[in-house]
Amino acid sequence: MCTAYEIGKKGVNFPKRISRKAVEELRAVKERRLMRPTLMASVVDLDGGLVKMRWGFRREFSNAVVNARQDKLKGRMWREAMEERRCLIPAAAYYEWSGPKGAKRTHRFESPAGEWLWIAGIWEEDVELGRCFSMITTEPRGAALGVHDRMPAVLSEEETGVFLDGGMWEFHPAAGLLEVRDAVNPLTGKAPPPVQGELF
Repeated sequence: MCTAYEIGKKGVNFPKRISRKAVEELRAVKERRLMRPTLMASVVDLDGGLVKMRWGFRREFSNAVVNARQDKLKGRMWREAMEERRCLIPAAAYYEWSGPKGAKRTHRFESPAGEWLWIAGIWEEDVELGRCFSMITTEPRGAALGVHDRMPAVLSEEETGVFLDGGMWEFHPAAGLLEVRDAVNPLTGKAPPPVQGELF
């Protein structure tokens, strides 16, 4: 389950659906910034613009449901948002952890070409919190195999428009979209910490 991703990489390729203003705003992010549950982040709406939303749907059992499983999208919790309110989550990289408690390894997934990752997302309006988004996850493929049993639904540039237009309910990220490495601390640049909680 992805609970951390990063923005701040300068990519040169952007999907056609992303507005010129959104491209300029993403290119202007020079510092690496770490996004965690409940933080405000920029997502791409149906019109291709960037909109600030809180990461995580609020539910009775959780203050931030940050991932929506592909195999549950037609269920009561997610269906309306999937049918009516889709978005793209721009990310420079995302993080996962593996190994036993107290000795976890941190893995950083990113584009081999140094481009932005475009992750499928959905959103809803919360009466108190405003707009909130959740990241769609699917079965792991390629570099994500063996690290975690889920991965974000990373879209190719061609798939982004199809997804925003409501044409995708299943996701099969191409193996070549991601590469993985043991992560350094994105805030200090030091060697990977042994425990998940020490990463940030």
